[in-house]
Amino acid sequence: MDQGLDPALLQAELKKQDEWAKAIIFDEDLNVITHKNCAATKEELAPYLKAYDVRDNTIGAGFVLLGEHYEVHRWHPPLVYGRRGDADVGEGISLARGICKKLNGKKVYLLITYELPIVSARAVPQQINFYNQFIGELEKFDIKQQ
Repeated sequence: MDQGLDPALLQAELKKQDEWAKAIIFDEDLNVITHKNCAATKEELAPYLKAYDVRDNTIGAGFVLLGEHYEVHRWHPPLVYGRRGDADVGEGISLARGICKKLNGKKVYLLITYELPIVSARAVPQQINFYNQFIGELEKFDIKQQ
């Protein structure tokens, strides 16, 4: 019987995402399920749990991952994303949140980064597909209530 998410399977699938520089999958209790080049601490991941609470707070604070600060410029739940760097050198970041039935309906997060020339228009659809195929179902948000 299938119980929970399979970290080994997820690790193998993350490795196939060769356009993502870093990735980490964690749950609402800050348990890291697996990662690719992204050994973030629980303390560093904790602010991501509040990324969907208040748009202005998230955009104002941005994201920090492995000591690097990223500006957040798109808040479209269940996706929140941004970038660091400039037009020549940069790295994008995108956070997705959904519900995992295999973890009794827990919220599970998939955070990815991608380096130029890869841009959000390419990486975010890959992230959505990955989430829906291997983790669960992205949350449905009513922006009017936010």
